Amino acid sequence: MEARPGGGAPVRIFGCGKFKRRTGLSISESFLRRENLRARLFGDTWRTLIPEVFRDVPTYYDKGNAIASLGNCSRCSNKFIAAIRRRLPPGSKVLDVCSGTHDIPLRLLAKDPTLEIDAVDRSPHMTAEGQRRAGERGLTIRAQVCDAHALPFPDETFDAVTLQFASRHLEIIRAFKEIHRVLKPGGVFCHHDMLRPTSRIIEEPYLIYLRGSVWFTAKLFGSSPESTKCIGYFADAIRHFYKPRELTALLKEVGFVEIENRSFLTGVLSYHISRKPPR
Repeated sequence: MEARPGGGAPVRIFGCGKFKRRTGLSISESFLRRENLRARLFGDTWRTLIPEVFRDVPTYYDKGNAIASLGNCSRCSNKFIAAIRRRLPPGSKVLDVCSGTHDIPLRLLAKDPTLEIDAVDRSPHMTAEGQRRAGERGLTIRAQVCDAHALPFPDETFDAVTLQFASRHLEIIRAFKEIHRVLKPGGVFCHHDMLRPTSRIIEEPYLIYLRGSVWFTAKLFGSSPESTKCIGYFADAIRHFYKPRELTALLKEVGFVEIENRSFLTGVLSYHISRKPPR
């Protein structure tokens, strides 16, 4: 048995053949082995420590990201939002998965208040902070606390689904499968995260920098002991995560098409925009 990311009952990590039968996906064995390894390495962290991190950080989460990334997270998010908006007609129904403090919904609604946006996140503390920020701006975001691996929506509900800065803490095949399920045919999935850099020349110094910047941010904001235990995890999670081309291949295997990828610093930050095939 392995821990379920974000808490809850443990889930069994199956061998490749069983996983295919359980999910109905035609996923290559290399990706299934990678996901089994990630679950073995990080399952306990996902279950016990990550919820405590997101209990601790809501009020300074965005500032901490800005400091640790030297402002690059926000700049890349602006480019990500611009790419999303090119694909969203007015009045579109959007779901933001792992919404945290509602950064993506708030950015989207600031540009187009006709959008109907739902948000889900496992952390009630991050969700409460996001709702507070939305209330300050007079914006409505329908938020629920739930597991990204079991979205509480019918099939083919949304024109677009967004997911930013959270995939490293998820069983990614299960989460992508759920996103594919709730998208309407022809709907778009917009993903933005810190990935494993393509270049080893970039990767090694970047991971050293990441450990140091997360440590500095934790000290600066007085993070809880549980949060400081995750300092090494954030770099290790990227070391075992996907490079931009690998994520493109995984999206294809899950069933997405028309995949656009734009990366910065060979994948330190990277977004993918893909589409569920129309009928």
